[in-house]
Amino acid sequence: MSYGLRKYRTSQANTASKEDLLILLYEGAIRFLERAISEMEAKNLSEHKMYLRRGLAIVAELQSTLDFDKGGELSMQLFDLYGFMMERLSQANMKQDMSLIRTVIENLETLLEGWRDAVRQVKESQGLQGVAPAPRPAGRRLAGGAY
Repeated sequence: MSYGLRKYRTSQANTASKEDLLILLYEGAIRFLERAISEMEAKNLSEHKMYLRRGLAIVAELQSTLDFDKGGELSMQLFDLYGFMMERLSQANMKQDMSLIRTVIENLETLLEGWRDAVRQVKESQGLQGVAPAPRPAGRRLAGGAY
């Protein structure tokens, strides 16, 4: 990554609202996990593990920052879902099973779409410019389990 792009992303993260930062975290986790898969396919094991660890670290951060007082039942459900994702990523690391990483990516993408919509709706109701929502496939569900 070029110096200018790295500086821009750092500036973007430092000035983002909590909502926009949440979206940046989801996007980063997805990007790292997709890169982990491509590095494994290219037989770059050390790079694969580095990107897998980065994706796992973001999911762990998402779990650790949940506010159970404000989020109630939703926070509990997200806590369990993030735990499911971390378990799958740990298994993927041990078994070198990319399908487990793909399951986590699908879940993260579904959650990202929901958060983008929620942030957009809140900003629109406040008269602010929102985050552009991603196109939503019909009937999208969380993958890999009973979540």
